[in-house]
This record gives sequence, structure tokens and C-alpha cells, in this order.
Amino acid sequence: MATATPATLLLLHGPGQSPPVWQDVVDHLDPDRPMFAPWLKGLKPTARSQFDLGEAAADLVNTLEMRGVERADLVGHSLGGMVALRAAAEAPDRIGHLILISTPVLPPTDEVRRQRRWLALLPESQFGDLPKARVLEALDALAEADVSTDLSRVETPTLAVVAAKDQASQVAAVSLHRQIGARIRALPGADPALMTAYPEELATMIEDFCADRAPAGPESGPSDRPAD
Repeated sequence: MATATPATLLLLHGPGQSPPVWQDVVDHLDPDRPMFAPWLKGLKPTARSQFDLGEAAADLVNTLEMRGVERADLVGHSLGGMVALRAAAEAPDRIGHLILISTPVLPPTDEVRRQRRWLALLPESQFGDLPKARVLEALDALAEADVSTDLSRVETPTLAVVAAKDQASQVAAVSLHRQIGARIRALPGADPALMTAYPEELATMIEDFCADRAPAGPESGPSDRPAD
């Protein structure tokens, strides 16, 4: 009896990142699973327009339609997670699972503005392949993005992955748990870029959750979190 092909997996980068940020995670995922890591609309260095959350989510759903993908699992980091949430709210029949990594619900305005001021002082050479202006624009977008009003329309099974010492992502994950029943898992440290710090552990969480198994790793969150 043939084994069903796993759902297509989309990996959505955050601000100041590019799709290859997922490479270490991809190396630990099921090689038979169809997957791709697109640029978020408005964040590609050659983009002619600035980032807009609604347009980025609509572009994501349109990409699924153009590729003939009926149903996909979405993994998003930070702003990419917010785009995934908006897509799940707008097209719930197209999204099977959400894995949100260090993803805010309300814009983390003060934190992002501090980070932006620091990055604005750095020379262009410190930004690698991404133009400095694009990175700063992406942070501006994150400081204004808000998915709090989308949560009432999200019914997709959701996993929130946080860094154990990242208080901001912990608070956001608790909100996701309380409003849409998200499970919460923590990985060590304070660095929210968990894709590069813990790629194997993160890949295992993704595979387990998308297969409707209890995701590996310690739970983190409020006392009323769901039991496995």
C-alpha cells in the first residue's frame, strides 16, 4: 500500500533574512516531503514595492494556487510567522498546520525600534547579500504588523516555538495558546533565530507536529496549556 505524500511545507523567513536561512533545518527534514522557501512579497532585494502584511499573505496563497498545492503546512519565523497567521485566517482550507517561531501577535514596537537604531549605525558591508535599506524596511514592517484581529478566524492547528530566555516570544506564545489553542515548545537560549541555532531539534518538532504527533521538547507556557 502506497504511503501518502506529506503535505507541501513552506518555510517563511523573517525580517533581515533570506530564504537560505532555512537550509540547516531543511537538511534534517524528510527529503521526500515537497517544500520550498519563498521570498516574502516586498522583502526581496529587487522588490519594487514595500512590504505589506496583507499583500504578502495574499501572494503566499496565490503561490500555492499557481503551484497546484491544495493544502500546505506553513513554518514562519517572526514576520514570516505573522504572514502565515494572516494566510491561515484568509484561506483556512489551504493551510493544514502552522509552526510559528518567535512570532509576535502585536507589533513589538519598542524592541524593534531599538534594534533598528543599532542596525542603522552599521556600514552597508555588514549586511551581506541584503541591502541595508531593505533590512531597515523589514524592521519597520515588523514594528507595524498586527495579527491580533486575525486570530478569531484561525482554526488551523498551531505550534508556537520559543527561545526559553526570549520573554517577548514567550508572551506572544501564551496569547496564541489562549486564543487559538496553540501548543508551546521551547528551545534553549535567548537567540530567537532558532533555525540556525537548533536546526535538528526544530526539524523534529516540525515533522512531529505536521504528522499530528506530540512535538518533541519541553512544553512552555501557562498553567492551562493543553496536555499531550
